[in-house]
Amino acid sequence: MALWLLAMARCAFGGVGISTPTTAVVFPSGPAVPENLLRVELRFSAPLRIPFSMDHVKLIGSGGREIEHAFLDLPLPSADGRRVTILMDPGRVKSGLMENRILGRALHVGSTVTLIVDDPQLSAPVRKTWWVTSFDAEVPRPARWTLDLPVLGTRDALVIHLHAPLSSTAESFIAVRGPDELRVSGVGRLERGETLWRFTPRQPWKPGAYALVTHPDLEDPAGNRPCGLFEAVAASRVQCEGTVRVFRATEAKEKS
Repeated sequence: MALWLLAMARCAFGGVGISTPTTAVVFPSGPAVPENLLRVELRFSAPLRIPFSMDHVKLIGSGGREIEHAFLDLPLPSADGRRVTILMDPGRVKSGLMENRILGRALHVGSTVTLIVDDPQLSAPVRKTWWVTSFDAEVPRPARWTLDLPVLGTRDALVIHLHAPLSSTAESFIAVRGPDELRVSGVGRLERGETLWRFTPRQPWKPGAYALVTHPDLEDPAGNRPCGLFEAVAASRVQCEGTVRVFRATEAKEKS
């Protein structure tokens, strides 16, 4: 009885002493990555209590052996502790650099690789297996994205078919601008292996011209931006520009 009363008291006072298991989701979330993959992102269900360490990250090749020197030993955490970006070693990814000439890329087309994260802060180790596809030499092309337009007066989602995966960081690099020239409040998220962006507004769509706006830092998983490939020697020094595409909500009878 005493133990039961203690447990009830802990629940009543905010769950003191009760910990919630922390889980992680890996991006790219799709089944495949290009051999010039640049970044991997981990999203945690709760903020990490201590800094994330690359000592707990491994990349296993098709033969079951760890791929050595695959990552840059510099995880990039978000301010809130809920995300960590892991970079593949850029010196191995980009052609012509010393590490690339000596070691080659960590990923090879036609193989499979498995990411294992066994940080003790997680409730269980995380595993994600990808099939490695050919070198990604295509930049993101917002002008070619296909828009499924919402119905006027509703809160239907605006759905953007990207036709190729974007980096998970791109989720916040796409926005909608309203007829009043202000950013439309709502929730945007990437789905289907980061090949689709869905935006649901907080208020119904109004008459007038809206704009789909992309940030200059928009990238795909290989670090390619609309203005250039990561592979290009000077790509990191190019100043990209954002894009703007105008659209209008449709009448109900026009919705396909």
